Amino acid sequence: MKKGKIFLISSVILGLFAGPSFGASQEDLLQKIEQLSKELEALKAQLKEVQEKQATQEEKVSVVEKTTKTLKENLAGIKISGDIRTRIDSTRATIRRNAFMLGMLPNFVPSGYSLTDAFGNPLDTTQFVKKTHSHKDDNDSLWTNRLRLDLSFKPTENTVAKVRLAYNKAWGAGDDYFAPYLFFPMKNNFTYGVRPDDSSLYVDRAYFNISYLFDKPIWISFGRRPTTHGTPQEFREGLEKRDATPTAINIDVPFDGATIGYDYEWGRIRFCYGRGFESGFKTPIDRAKDDVEFYGINWDVYDQDNKFLNFQAFKAQDIFDFPDGDLYMFNPAFGMYMPTSMKSKTNLGDIYEIGLTWTHTKVKIFNLENIDYFLSLGMSIAEPKAIGELPMTIFASDGTDFESKTMPLYYTLLNGMSLNPSQVKKKTRTGYAIYLGFRTPIPQICGAKIGLEYNYGSKWWMPFHIGSDDPYINKLSTRGHVAEIYWQQDLPVGEKLTKNGRALLRVGFQYYWFDYYGSANWLETPRKISDIKKWASSNNPNLMMKAMTMYVPIDKMWNLYGSLELFF
Repeated sequence: MKKGKIFLISSVILGLFAGPSFGASQEDLLQKIEQLSKELEALKAQLKEVQEKQATQEEKVSVVEKTTKTLKENLAGIKISGDIRTRIDSTRATIRRNAFMLGMLPNFVPSGYSLTDAFGNPLDTTQFVKKTHSHKDDNDSLWTNRLRLDLSFKPTENTVAKVRLAYNKAWGAGDDYFAPYLFFPMKNNFTYGVRPDDSSLYVDRAYFNISYLFDKPIWISFGRRPTTHGTPQEFREGLEKRDATPTAINIDVPFDGATIGYDYEWGRIRFCYGRGFESGFKTPIDRAKDDVEFYGINWDVYDQDNKFLNFQAFKAQDIFDFPDGDLYMFNPAFGMYMPTSMKSKTNLGDIYEIGLTWTHTKVKIFNLENIDYFLSLGMSIAEPKAIGELPMTIFASDGTDFESKTMPLYYTLLNGMSLNPSQVKKKTRTGYAIYLGFRTPIPQICGAKIGLEYNYGSKWWMPFHIGSDDPYINKLSTRGHVAEIYWQQDLPVGEKLTKNGRALLRVGFQYYWFDYYGSANWLETPRKISDIKKWASSNNPNLMMKAMTMYVPIDKMWNLYGSLELFF
């Protein structure tokens, strides 16, 4: 009720009883009193309505305050980001004269017999025999889509959980069956969400950290590790910061494990453990008997002032022959390439990896500013301890009789595949690699950068690059040379509405010179491409056997790629 109205009513009532000087009759006074009473009741009703509305408003404000508090308590530590990419690759490969295994199969068939499938139907091996001749292979266009969704949760001051969900798919395919006789496509624990596959969204990373243990700069971490796309690959991928713990020269594969680390003023050191294969109970006869485990150290020796020096060393113990999963191989029983479910049968030995990487960003050189460059060195040591065996059955018929023949293939780390186990040598093999490059802005073009890279791997070079994002082979696995040039262009897509918001166009060209056969393969003996050509052209059966390979040996290859990526 307004104060003015209360004062007016009070004045009128007082005036009614002030005396006859107003000349009003008793009837008039009663009418006025009745009228004022009605107005008073109306005012009371208005006051009650105002009070009810005020109470409702206060209740709504309370609900909003509670909701805001709840959201603040539960969502303040959550961050969502990621990227989505479409990429196209066009590839050409040159193959010299060779003794590709499929072309050699007819030589193992008894005289008068011809190859058949498991049902006795004749096999046409013409196309495979052609692969033993000098020729070229190509894939004009390979389109892929990739989505990576990064989630970060910070429930307390000293804890954080990080998750990356990812899918990578080739257009018009549900696997990575792109060039089965050139490289070895596979699907297993080390490729989910990284290499092209089906449309499934896989858990690429999922780990948590607990920091400041014992009030010291010590942390522990458990889960599926951030071990793909390591430095210095962020340069060619158009990123501004490191995306993984280990450096790319030795490892590019996701695995599960744990870390304990210590921070100091200008760097940090980590002791790492991982499990690449769980052997389970020891009774099965068709599984590797021991777990495959990783032990190592990753040391950011110096990480300040845009300078970064990292040293890493680790041991992969009891390496298996085949990761559990699907491997695309030629099946003589059916006369075609098909996914073969492989099981880890034998623990072959140990592989040691050592890497040293230096990066320096935003450097001024020759009046050019914001130049980034890097140098990375790697070494691998393979110590075979056992020989594995892979039985392969071929079928043949002379038109009336039908028989099968089992051809066991023997192998160990960096030695095999051979039909003769005595030819498989259990010798320690040491390999080396170098990787260097730089990236510079183009001052005349806003948002443009150009980069050059080169890498070389020796005969016995054996890194862990099973989960590589490259469609065919991680270039850092190459036993030989690779040169790459690329252009990166940030696109003008309007005002940034999120912290990571940007659109990036990348175009690049890679050229491979393979000195040795078997890059990225730890089961076969590396051989010079020129020697394979010479042996395959010989009439000497022993030399032809030395030239026999599981996959077609590539001499040279180039790959032109382009990608459009949206970060959010």
